[in-house]
Amino acid sequence: MSLFRTFDRTTCHSVSNTVSSPLLTFLCPALQQKRHYQRGVFQAVVARAPRTTSPRKNQMDDFFIKALARAGTCQEHRRQISTIRENVVPTRNNHKIRRKATVSCEREYFQTARKRGPFKKMKQFATSELKALVDYYDIELESGPEEEDIEDDGLLIWNVGDDHVPWPVKEQAHQHYIDKLKEMLETESSHEDIFSYYKRLPGPGVVYLSLKTIRDLLHHLSIVERPDQASMHRYLSILDDMKTANIHIRRSEWTSAIFLAGRCVDTVSTQEVQFALRLWKDMEKRAGVKAGVVTFNVLFDIAVKAGLYALAETLLQEMQKRKIKPHRHFRVSMLYYHGMLQNGNAVRQAYQDLVSAGEVVDTVVLNAVIASLIRAGEPAAAEHVFERMKRLEASRQNARPIPHSWRKRRTLGLELTWEGARPPSSTNLTDKANEIHQTAPIAPDSRTYGLFIRHHATTTGNIDRIEDLLQDMMHKKIPIDGTTFIVMMYGFHSFGGVRYSSWTREKLERTWSRYLQGVRDGADRTWLSPLAIKAALRGFKKCTDDERTLRVWEEARELWDPSPHDLESVLKTLRRMLPDSSFFSENV
Repeated sequence: MSLFRTFDRTTCHSVSNTVSSPLLTFLCPALQQKRHYQRGVFQAVVARAPRTTSPRKNQMDDFFIKALARAGTCQEHRRQISTIRENVVPTRNNHKIRRKATVSCEREYFQTARKRGPFKKMKQFATSELKALVDYYDIELESGPEEEDIEDDGLLIWNVGDDHVPWPVKEQAHQHYIDKLKEMLETESSHEDIFSYYKRLPGPGVVYLSLKTIRDLLHHLSIVERPDQASMHRYLSILDDMKTANIHIRRSEWTSAIFLAGRCVDTVSTQEVQFALRLWKDMEKRAGVKAGVVTFNVLFDIAVKAGLYALAETLLQEMQKRKIKPHRHFRVSMLYYHGMLQNGNAVRQAYQDLVSAGEVVDTVVLNAVIASLIRAGEPAAAEHVFERMKRLEASRQNARPIPHSWRKRRTLGLELTWEGARPPSSTNLTDKANEIHQTAPIAPDSRTYGLFIRHHATTTGNIDRIEDLLQDMMHKKIPIDGTTFIVMMYGFHSFGGVRYSSWTREKLERTWSRYLQGVRDGADRTWLSPLAIKAALRGFKKCTDDERTLRVWEEARELWDPSPHDLESVLKTLRRMLPDSSFFSENV
């Protein structure tokens, strides 16, 4: 049975259909219509969809989507996870229940059978070494049955296919815009500049572009370092134009739209989840394009980041029904998922499944293991993985260096996922895949160190250990990204400002100076944001005086070009911190 038809009862008695909506609203007021992103992306699709069912079915589908999105927020379905600062350790009984409910399901779905057979000595050694990386408690884990791969391509319903022919331009200037747009796509210009040239064309602008230019444009706009609302609106506006012109939208383009819709904000909420689910429904129900493993990976990741674990489990069950096998990126998301559930054994099991499936183990995978073990309340096990990473780095002489550019890291990740995977019909790796396994970077990077710095800055308050980690990074010439400085600022706010504290004003000044220098130099993943400035203001307020706190704001303001909303947000925080300051009366 399709996931979208689970709650569809339109073929039953008409009387129940007539009263279902008021009755459901009476029983559960939370199901009433709430504010969504009001975009033409939905209106255009609905307007061109074939009317194969009654309006009542669409309403019931909407009810299912809303119920699904709220399942994780229900107190009876959503497990209560303690915060890091509370240090609440779950009881043994709770661990047993979660392990039985989650790990067994995961084994049943994701594990592959261990097939005995002749293996090369080098491969056998490498596999055993990788599996032993996270084997902190020497626990043997079971394996499950192997599953078969199937095709998951869907037929189009209202799209017209890839036979689009560009319209002739109305003015010569429009042809100049098209030529300039093609040139900018080849040189990877900024998204803002490319989109500005596209908007100069008469609407819908896609009708004047060739299919290759349209695909290149969407692909270029989908690659972002940090998804935000501006990038989401740019991308979805082009999809709106494609729907207006009845130009076929590919599955990868739908998936990119879902990704941008669900990850356009720093903190994913139920609203973003609902937006992503509505796009998914339009993709499958209106356009007839079936979701693939990447689409489910995006939806699963959004659900986990929003804390909707019941929804995440529902997506896993739907993948199982469709017999869609997970790839490396999805297995990494599974590591984070079990970490959020504070299930260390499930984290280790998910890692064992990843290795058994023949996936590449690199720094990204081990960082996910470390982060998940720390969330699961096992920092000692995470330190154990960290030390083994450093020893394994020393033993690998031909490992690739970790790229510093986010674009190069993205390209490397895609190569490791798709070219390093084991062929579905074989139990052995190809020669190229085996070479990728042997040369994959496995050394600790800035994120690895940042995970432990975050743990000590928010939980233990051990600044001496933080300084040791920073010294190790400087010795290995590993850059410090902005998130590391931010969590340290929170550490000064939490543990500084008291007598005999090791979180002193001098260390705070040194941390702030290094952070501003990284912003000036354009260091990777280092920029000024409302979150960073608020953390710095709180830290200086706790460890220094009001005058120094105001100067921190002035120093940040010189390097920061905020939007009006972000500026007002920071000023509100500063006003609450310094209510009696003359700064606001003088600058109004």
